[in-house]
Amino acid sequence: MSVDRPAFLDERRLLHGPWQAFERDLARLMLANGFDDVRVVGGSGDRGADVLGVSRGELWVFQCKHTQTSPPSKDAIGEVVEAAKFYNAHRMVVATSRPPGEAFHEEKRRYERTGLRIQIADPRTLLGMMAKTPEYPPARRALRGYQEDVSSRFRQALIDTGRAQIVLATGLGKTVIMAEVVADLLRDDLIDGGRTLVLAHTRDLVDQLQRAFWFQLPKWVATHRMAEGEMPSFFDGITFATVQSALSRIDDLPPFGLVFVDEAHHIGSDTFRRTIDALKPPMLGGVTATPWRGDGYDIDQMLGPPLVKIGIAEGLQQGFLSEVDYRLLGDNIEWETVQQLSHFNYSINELNRRLIIPTRDEEAARIVRQVFDEERRRAGIVFSPTILHAQNFAALLRRYGFRAETISAETEPRQRDVLMSRFRAGQLDFVATVDLFNEGVDVPDVDMLIFLRATHSRRIFVQQLGRGLRVSPGKSKVVVLDFVTDLRRMAEVVELDKAIRGGDVERLGMGSRIIQFHDNSAGSFLREWMLDQASLILRDGDPKLELPDFEYPEPPPPGGVQ
Repeated sequence: MSVDRPAFLDERRLLHGPWQAFERDLARLMLANGFDDVRVVGGSGDRGADVLGVSRGELWVFQCKHTQTSPPSKDAIGEVVEAAKFYNAHRMVVATSRPPGEAFHEEKRRYERTGLRIQIADPRTLLGMMAKTPEYPPARRALRGYQEDVSSRFRQALIDTGRAQIVLATGLGKTVIMAEVVADLLRDDLIDGGRTLVLAHTRDLVDQLQRAFWFQLPKWVATHRMAEGEMPSFFDGITFATVQSALSRIDDLPPFGLVFVDEAHHIGSDTFRRTIDALKPPMLGGVTATPWRGDGYDIDQMLGPPLVKIGIAEGLQQGFLSEVDYRLLGDNIEWETVQQLSHFNYSINELNRRLIIPTRDEEAARIVRQVFDEERRRAGIVFSPTILHAQNFAALLRRYGFRAETISAETEPRQRDVLMSRFRAGQLDFVATVDLFNEGVDVPDVDMLIFLRATHSRRIFVQQLGRGLRVSPGKSKVVVLDFVTDLRRMAEVVELDKAIRGGDVERLGMGSRIIQFHDNSAGSFLREWMLDQASLILRDGDPKLELPDFEYPEPPPPGGVQ
């Protein structure tokens, strides 16, 4: 590394901000110096805190004051004291972009006379910390063998052809690979202008990507965010942006030598295509776990054919993804009768998402409690058919003693951040949602998934299943409880293959096994199906799958879920 490369937190950030980037750079500085569980919490209702971090078992609370011309307000002292009380913090720090004045220091001394100790991280202190910060964070992940190979192919294709696409199952390290490739290309001065743009389709995904990149990037690569009205003051390094923000500001953006698209199956949308056409990047790369689009658009047109495809089967076999204990639980509800009883004359297809049967959900919640305790689970996600259903089921889980909340598209962004922080910190047992967690949610400790909705989308099914596939210390497997209503759920799983192109029909013989929906034999069947079918992306021609014929036993009498 050449000695003249600036650090991510330098005079430009201190002088020009924006203030949101100052807060995030402070959080990144803490991570780079060994802090654990660093979180940016600034916003409405933050109770005076902007950044929280844990070091050696102590909770630190940071109040950030970014000013461009005037010294920071003395009010910051009272704010950090209030935050420390609210969060029960051990250490209090006020970080400032400009040197504090005498009134600020006098306010600090006034509080300290009551026995409080407040630290000040002024510009000189911050730049001094930055100079002593190691090149890479201590939590940087070493690349696995396949990740090194994929990174090398990705980089070379971008250099040789200007286009590159990789397909990796959720949990196999797409973000790690992207960060390594960008850093290597920047180190070798192979990105025009030294500017990279990483595009995603949601704010949550943008924020998660930026944070995930921090763990892999050297300290001389600056990061920026462009979303929700925030505009970087400079663009050297990597800018993380929602595609909507990029398109709305397209005339104000500088040229980018490299554009990456995360969740690249969205690249065929009109917004992405217009943005990329306007940017005309010399190098364009994309990564995805689910390359199938419902509208049939072929993403290879923009990115070229995938350089590498590694799916769920390989991840499971190599131990890079969590083992799956998949349990199908069928009920004995006669849906034709339910349809007749419904006042709204719903079709059978509509019943799953537009009808709530309290007794059925009550029994499902009871089973969740039982399995959670028997299997010693730590955290779970519930996928519901509607927001109302998610709210009702979370309430049921609370009646069974769980700490459960709902996160949906109706949840305010600030409240969503708070709930996700609590979930990651182990303060919630379950989060109930609809489709919000299909993409861009990284909670490795999730070891239980509850399916209470049917999906006819192969992509959504694989994405939701992927929420539980990440490995973490102490996690031996993910338990999936799939509360099917009848054989339709199994049919829907098979239907995921029917949207693909061509190929011969493949039949799986199950020998003498009979599917039973009340125990693990169904899970064994589906795990075999997963290992054989979830990685259809690896197969030329994408064969279709049909279930063999079985003679099923008579259903049990009405009265419970089995």
